[in-house]
Amino acid sequence: MISIIGAGKVGASAAFEILRYRISDVTLIDIAEDLAKGEALDMMQAAPAIEFDGKIRGTSDYRMMQGSELVIVIAGQGRKPGMTRIDLMNNNAQIIRSIVKEVAKHAPDCKLMVVTNPVDIMTYITRRESGLPSNRVFGMGNILDTLRFRSYIAQELNVSRQDVNALVIGEHGDSMVPLVEYASVTGIPITTLMTKEQIDRVVQRTINSGADVIKLKGSTIYAPAAVIAMMADGVVQGRNRVMSVSTCPSGEYGCSDYSIGVPVVLGKNGVEKIVELKLSPESKQRFEKSVAKIKAAIAALKT
Repeated sequence: MISIIGAGKVGASAAFEILRYRISDVTLIDIAEDLAKGEALDMMQAAPAIEFDGKIRGTSDYRMMQGSELVIVIAGQGRKPGMTRIDLMNNNAQIIRSIVKEVAKHAPDCKLMVVTNPVDIMTYITRRESGLPSNRVFGMGNILDTLRFRSYIAQELNVSRQDVNALVIGEHGDSMVPLVEYASVTGIPITTLMTKEQIDRVVQRTINSGADVIKLKGSTIYAPAAVIAMMADGVVQGRNRVMSVSTCPSGEYGCSDYSIGVPVVLGKNGVEKIVELKLSPESKQRFEKSVAKIKAAIAALKT
């Protein structure tokens, strides 16, 4: 079973994706119990049309997460137009601390995925507050950035998105690091297919992409929900997917003690291992700036 804490637009959409792809049964938890129950009822009524038999239930009772293999935390204040993820930090830190206590009490054997922004800082708080091993606590962020990077490369070159491979590391925010040196189209490096001006444009569009959606419609929904389902599938089905998630390195990339996006093997035990890549001098410098930004934000956290 997967428990999702937060039955708002992203949480409900993620629950539906998990059911639609037959990944797991879902318990949807929200302090607004009627919202959670209503979303669950709506999804159950859709079951015959999309042919899934998975169970979905809505509740406000944290005890209902008992036995969960994976708990996904999405609850918290959403980012508003003009607001950075860091602006959300102290408000959402209080929410995360209270939720993590409930998870540790009722689902101590789970893997714990954090989606609440700013995700790297919320993942750091979750790891410290939960007492869970670091491999079982990870955050969603750079996979979404990676999908955006792939989409913009494909758009720039007018090729299929399915043929584009790419990776983004660092903060899930303005200091993210799209790894140009590892981006390719069916194995062909984008540095041989695109001019520097094109690459710079794609990188900047990737960095701005979340804010662009929020400015136009108020929030991101479908892309984060799809990524959550992809990650959930990797964990519950033990697929050992190579993805960039927010985790706490133990010296890899010159980083430790802080949660930040790096490529990992994501499987049955959560973060099975961290994949350490050789970065170009430019990417290494940008990654170090990203780490410094997260350190500064954590130092400013209210306790």
